[in-house]
Amino acid sequence: MLRRLMITALMATSISASADGVEDQINLGLESYKNKDYKAAVDDLNYAVAQIQEKLNAKNATLLPEPLDGWTATEVENNAGGMAMMGGGTHMSRMYQHEHESLEISITSGSPMVAGVLMMINNPMMLSSSPNMKPYRYKRIKGMQQVSGNRVETTLALAGQIMIQINATNLADRAVIERYLDAMDFDRIQSALLL
Repeated sequence: MLRRLMITALMATSISASADGVEDQINLGLESYKNKDYKAAVDDLNYAVAQIQEKLNAKNATLLPEPLDGWTATEVENNAGGMAMMGGGTHMSRMYQHEHESLEISITSGSPMVAGVLMMINNPMMLSSSPNMKPYRYKRIKGMQQVSGNRVETTLALAGQIMIQINATNLADRAVIERYLDAMDFDRIQSALLL
């Protein structure tokens, strides 16, 4: 244990240490593994995975659009931990506000729950079972839209693995949904999230 602490301290002060410490953490895990200290190896590598996940979350956060003129937006929320309990995957969301209008955009990929939604989108008969739900298309991307009072929920299926949802409330004009969709780079979303 003392030896491990010394190695950690030396690596932390090393001139050649990487700027973010991820490589150092992986090397610590490898050293622990070679020394048959499997618990320490798991801890070290789990810490490295958490650091890598933070970097991935920060990169993926740029997939959600900036607010339209006159709108404000919250920081992007990533929910990798919550998705792990539902079979894995990536989920991020961001809230947008304009006076009394609000809109939340979320992107989910690599999750088993996406398959169920895609089944509905690809089967118009299933959509017709709900009077408030109808097929929806944005350009050539299939989806569905549900209207209930002052709420509009729009869901798109991208590349068979990615679900994009826009939940809007109190919109003065539903055209704002397409304006936010226009602000999204679907090619970049696919490139970043497809498995």
